[in-house]
Amino acid sequence: MANKGFFIITDISGYTEYLTESELDHAHEILQSLFDAQLNHIKFPLKISGFRGDAIFMYTPELCFVNPQTFLETLENLYIVFLETLRQMQFNTTCPCRACRNIHKLDLKLCVHYGEYIVQKLGDREELLGADVIVPHRMLKNHVIEQTGIKAYALFSQAAADALHLSELSQPLISHTESYEHLGEVKMQVFDLAPVWENAQERKRNFVSKEEAWVSLEIDLPYPPTLIWGYLTKPDLEAGFLGYDYAERIDTLGGRVREDAGFHCAHGDLHIYSKILDWKPFEYYTLEQSALGISYICTRHLTPLENGTHLGVYLTKPPENSSDEVRQMLQSVMNNGYARLHSYIERDINAGKITAN
Repeated sequence: MANKGFFIITDISGYTEYLTESELDHAHEILQSLFDAQLNHIKFPLKISGFRGDAIFMYTPELCFVNPQTFLETLENLYIVFLETLRQMQFNTTCPCRACRNIHKLDLKLCVHYGEYIVQKLGDREELLGADVIVPHRMLKNHVIEQTGIKAYALFSQAAADALHLSELSQPLISHTESYEHLGEVKMQVFDLAPVWENAQERKRNFVSKEEAWVSLEIDLPYPPTLIWGYLTKPDLEAGFLGYDYAERIDTLGGRVREDAGFHCAHGDLHIYSKILDWKPFEYYTLEQSALGISYICTRHLTPLENGTHLGVYLTKPPENSSDEVRQMLQSVMNNGYARLHSYIERDINAGKITAN
């Protein structure tokens, strides 16, 4: 039976030129470090299917995430990790060899396609079969840099862009078209990765730790961080497990959820207003919240475990009223709400709406 999903290739830009202009020993060590940095951060929902020279081929079934933004931010995090590794090597080396001097010529590009595939088992290996599997490999050969000047990019086929509602989630995209033998014309969208790195550097940390929390809750869940993140950050899903009547986004930013995005949740006469202060996908995000005449800062922190995720929710003391009664009320609301998260996700898995592996 055919499955549907996304196929992703990460490819180091400037790889061939770098190897031909650099000492092989040092060049190999540098390239290996860049590969290892990616491999250490390729986790659910991404699955490695194979390698090809300077490229890593991955895929993810479409049922592995509940929010397209989660998938896009997974790719962005991969680029941030790559560039952080690259910059650290540049700053830390004093070696004068050509391999070390030429590190700045390297960058990363990603090609993404959406379509059907079949998993074929060959011994202890799995191979993907299907015409759509071929497309991202062909997309590596393109004229994006020549026509746009963008060196670091994610190139989405139009099929992938449509499936992800990419135009609603990204900064302006650039339409692009390539023609390939046997495939014909392939329409695409170019997503510039440079602003992703810039935004990551400019982000100001706002984090409530366990030690400074006035009210806190901690639970272990048998699901990967990216999956739990989707349930915590998608308003309708959050409303479901927390028992709200509804949840809606109320800011005028448009596009993806990010810093300064605002939300309104309600349950009967209880109204909760939230604004995102800090957003670091799959690790933590921090909200400024107000309800019942009190306000506080709340951080939701995800820590990967060997077979799941540790979720910590930490609230600051409200300046308006820090009585023990208010503290017990907030603790009770948190305990009751998050106690339903496990069963809520499990219900969706059993219904075939989502998968955790």
